[in-house]
Amino acid sequence: MSTHSRAAIESIYRSAVAQVDAGAAVERSVARSDGDIVVTGMRRAIPAQGIYAIAFGKAALPMARTLEHQLGEVLRSSIAVAKNDDGGPRPRARVLFGSHPTPDARSLAAGAAVWSFAEQLPRGALVFCLISGGGSSLMELPRDETSLEQISRLTAQLLDAGASISELNAVRSRLSKLKGGGLLRALDGCHVCNLVVSDVLGDPPTIIASGPTMPAAEGEPAEDVLQRFRIAFELPPPIPSAVPSQVEWHVIANVSGAIDAAAQQAATLGLQPFVLTRSLAGEAREVAGVVTAIALDTARGKTTLPSEACIIAGGETVVTVRGNGNGGRNTEGALAAALLLQGEPDVTIGFLATDGDDARTGLAGGIVDGRTIGPGDEASARAALANNDSATILERLGAAFRTGPTATNVNDLVIAIVGKG
Repeated sequence: MSTHSRAAIESIYRSAVAQVDAGAAVERSVARSDGDIVVTGMRRAIPAQGIYAIAFGKAALPMARTLEHQLGEVLRSSIAVAKNDDGGPRPRARVLFGSHPTPDARSLAAGAAVWSFAEQLPRGALVFCLISGGGSSLMELPRDETSLEQISRLTAQLLDAGASISELNAVRSRLSKLKGGGLLRALDGCHVCNLVVSDVLGDPPTIIASGPTMPAAEGEPAEDVLQRFRIAFELPPPIPSAVPSQVEWHVIANVSGAIDAAAQQAATLGLQPFVLTRSLAGEAREVAGVVTAIALDTARGKTTLPSEACIIAGGETVVTVRGNGNGGRNTEGALAAALLLQGEPDVTIGFLATDGDDARTGLAGGIVDGRTIGPGDEASARAALANNDSATILERLGAAFRTGPTATNVNDLVIAIVGKG
């Protein structure tokens, strides 16, 4: 692999992730000023009933920690639900951990704790809800007629079938007291200010983390989703969400910000950035085929893109699981690309999760080129792709990319460098 091109992709990725750092996004959005607070540029008085916070998602800890720093003693108390410890100073908030991508008993305990915290808040209080991707699974509170085991099983079935996040959350919202505006019932009478790091294309407020603190909206019926994926399950009827006195929604970081930063860093490195799309979606290996074809044609002078180009795309693909290997959407995309790139000297492509957490692999994804799969590796690579075992073989081939948790979560990036590296 070209050391220069891989290093460039890593640099571009890290610049993109730094731009959408969840803690920095909160710092840019909330401040104190002359006895008031300023939220996304709007000044407001501190209510007599106080200010509180509920943080949930993969970026819950840096978001909670930064809000505490920005507000100081006017933040009376808070609770945070995260996937794991981010290694930073522990916030003053009560911290709990849940499971992702399927909920477990820890998620159940976290959901119950968040509900209890919300119920005890005084009417008229200002409640910051700090939301990031993963919140749907990290905290859960099943409806009385639904069990945690049923929610976990349905989640796993839908993920394995290749359901999108919108489809997945449409079903999960029907099974939970928290989702689909459910948490608003416990926040009745409060002013809810949602600060959101979006991991869903288009930033739909009712889909991110399954929209626990936004009034439920009409979307695709959950029954249609189950029917499409041929999953037999009788859903309970929907519960109308209660609406508190005021609800605000502010997206403070998303994939577009990451893409813009990636393009800027590519230009700094002397490359010519080209943003292919900010809405990448579809089956991971098929999307990889399209992006790789564009990169190969560019290398061969068959597109209008310039030489020494950096092709950037953002979004989130899915994987239909047919095997029993270890892989995620980014490692699967990278492996599919590597098979197409064999022998090509002038293209390097990274498929990378901005949260550093591609499914259950422990990897951010993979970076591949024409030398990743050697003459003796093709058969095992194709077998690994068929078995959804992309992470295992990419690690063996030295093409895996590991960052650890990044303290943010804004979908995935594909970064392709075309030109001699």
